[in-house]
Amino acid sequence: MYFKVHRKNNVEILALCDESLLGQEIFNEKARMRIPVDFYRGQEIEAQDALQLMRNYANINVVGSVLELGIRKNLINEDAVLWFSTLEGKKIPHLLIFSIPPL
Repeated sequence: MYFKVHRKNNVEILALCDESLLGQEIFNEKARMRIPVDFYRGQEIEAQDALQLMRNYANINVVGSVLELGIRKNLINEDAVLWFSTLEGKKIPHLLIFSIPPL
């Protein structure tokens, strides 16, 4: 799994993604997206450590198995997760959490 922190105008976004999903196209009944390699590929991290890292950010964009681990450990509400599929039919979870700063 990879993580990368994007910083712009005092806002940080944590991006996490399984290595095997980078560059793949995933879809559901409402949307289709290609998982951009440059957005997610940064430093390697283990899933358990990624869950801990997620606690430190108000803005996260996560695709992959760490979400399934978080759901099993009751750290992530499954109702907040969007489910996609690969062309091979594998189910892929995606989660976006963004905090809007005060104006």
